[in-house]
Amino acid sequence: MKKDNIQNIFNQEKYSLVICEKTDAARKIASSLSNNKYKVVKIFNTTIFIVKYEGKNYVLCSAMGHLYNIKLIRRQKLPAYEYAWVSLDQIDKKKSSIVKSKIRAIESLSKDTDEFILACDLDQEGETIGYNILKYACGEKQYIAKRIKFSTLIENDIKIAFSNIQKNINIELAIAGRTRHAIDFLYGINISKALTKSFMTSSNKYRTLSIGRVQGPTISYVVENDLEIQTHVPIPFWSVNAHVESNKTDKTKWIKIHYIKSKITTNQNTKNIIKECKGKQAIVSKIKKEKVKIYPPIPLNLSELQKEAFRLHKFNPYQTLTLAEKLYLKALISYPRTNSQKLPTQLNFRSIILNLNKLSEFKNITKNLIEKPQLTPTQGKETDPAHPSIYPTGKSNIDSLTIPEKKLFILIARRFLNVFRDTIIKEKMTTHFKIGKHEFYYSPNSINHDVESRQNTDDKSDLNAHIGKIFDVKRINVVKKFENPPRPFNQMTLVQKMESEKIGTKSTRANIIHTIINRDYIKDSQLRPTPLAKALVEILHNYSSGILSSEMTREIEEQLSGIEEKKITQEQVLEKTKKDVNKIVKNINENKVTIGKYLERAVKNLVVNKSTNKSLGKCTICQKGDLIITSNTRNRALICSNSKKNDCIVKASLPRFGYIRVNKTGCKECSWPKVRTSFKGKPWSFCLNPECNKGGKRK
Repeated sequence: MKKDNIQNIFNQEKYSLVICEKTDAARKIASSLSNNKYKVVKIFNTTIFIVKYEGKNYVLCSAMGHLYNIKLIRRQKLPAYEYAWVSLDQIDKKKSSIVKSKIRAIESLSKDTDEFILACDLDQEGETIGYNILKYACGEKQYIAKRIKFSTLIENDIKIAFSNIQKNINIELAIAGRTRHAIDFLYGINISKALTKSFMTSSNKYRTLSIGRVQGPTISYVVENDLEIQTHVPIPFWSVNAHVESNKTDKTKWIKIHYIKSKITTNQNTKNIIKECKGKQAIVSKIKKEKVKIYPPIPLNLSELQKEAFRLHKFNPYQTLTLAEKLYLKALISYPRTNSQKLPTQLNFRSIILNLNKLSEFKNITKNLIEKPQLTPTQGKETDPAHPSIYPTGKSNIDSLTIPEKKLFILIARRFLNVFRDTIIKEKMTTHFKIGKHEFYYSPNSINHDVESRQNTDDKSDLNAHIGKIFDVKRINVVKKFENPPRPFNQMTLVQKMESEKIGTKSTRANIIHTIINRDYIKDSQLRPTPLAKALVEILHNYSSGILSSEMTREIEEQLSGIEEKKITQEQVLEKTKKDVNKIVKNINENKVTIGKYLERAVKNLVVNKSTNKSLGKCTICQKGDLIITSNTRNRALICSNSKKNDCIVKASLPRFGYIRVNKTGCKECSWPKVRTSFKGKPWSFCLNPECNKGGKRK
């Protein structure tokens, strides 16, 4: 559709151009303003939405995240500092077509509008995305553009936002975001190139060795953790427990009671305890009862959501953030990238609870809340100037959700409901015994503070004890144990480490971990460092320790906050960055031979074995397993999933390059799978059985 035709829709009237971050968000806003009666047109192959609301004309268009990023102006000697903001198609050729279309559409629409409104996500990244679009695509309109603020994509919140349009975007927030991108670029491009050149000097081979100001400390945490595990010396200790007769009549009538000291440091002490307790009865010396309060949980922020999603469903932080963003764009939850632990006071809590009551998953919780005359949520301490905590909007159309999306939505909704429950009071009872002169104790159950727990009953003792009561002792046990080494990081505990060290942001931490996994610095399941990561950390520790420093990264975060608060300028921050980068690059260049040899050895020891895990259909031999392509840096093979269990004989090498297709029927001679591929542009097929001579020629 031509731009002129858009004006015709409005009878040549002016319109306001609303810039959104994603197409789904633009569609939701258009639907909210028009009662789902918006018009959809395409301009330069880009979908836009047209609405009329309260007498005003609006055209809503969207980016796709960042349409502009940083690129070196030209080839430069290291350290390189001359850069420019350019459209993303100049950096990522794969996105060239869609980026050019988006920019052309926005450029065209901006020429005939009398008002620019920014509706990107209300955080530093969203403000940066919008600022760049207004500056480059709209012709320096960032200083006259207006801003709408919302935390959910439900109709009422969107209409309220349009009734309270802000006069200006947050320029300082956007400048801080642009500065963050510049800092990360200058650190990344210079140090990565310096390391890569060092490697090439030694090996005469090319391999990109990337590092960044947040990646560096994160990798270092994993390497240090691994070193602590490897050097851990297991220190022995002993525990003592006794078995006394309970009131039960079944076979499990003996109850274990524990020595008052959980750790005994010498074996001789345990021998003395057993000797002094032998042949004696257990006498109840004390019964301690205490009331334990279980308070309702606080509302979810992103960090807590990632923690709970990992604990309950083993979703890694990156998965959780991705799923949460999908739920937000479907208007099912509020904006997820938030630090806040507080619910907005103007929220209609009862309405949301009544809507959630329609879903069977929550009826056991909502039935009690509906009857409460007043709903007062528990609030946490953390705040966020842009967004409240994460909460369900009250939309109950969850049937179309994928299983992971539904699991996360239920988690969020259940937490929201639980913040309104009453404080639970439980009674905890501990019974103390004397066996000779030694003290033991028994506590039947630990108090469950799990926010998802539905067990609100008091602990029940099987002893029916009173002070002075005597119990027979069946036996006394000694167990030798060892101090456990530190646990390896998983993705969630690594995010928590980054959070405690105050490096990265709520929005970037999961992505950083995702990046260093993909770059072969750490392994995925239990986060253990690869030889390359160990070598990199050792090199940087010896020659450029600043890049591994949490303090340096925290200092930069403080400087970025200073830009937002107008306490420091972008120029001052970037000037300091250049000085710091210059020192690091100089140290690497002066020791490039030593560094290069070290990196070369590490790369040789690096084993990358990644399976595509893509099933190509059922195995024609065993009819049970799936045919799967596996690959590493040198080889590619096709195996049956049952071959790992030695239940199937199918296992064969494949050509390193080209597509692979499995024939629907197996080889007529031997029944092994036949595959199709291409060789020098010509299609060909062959049997995977190396001993089959009639199944097609292997090249």
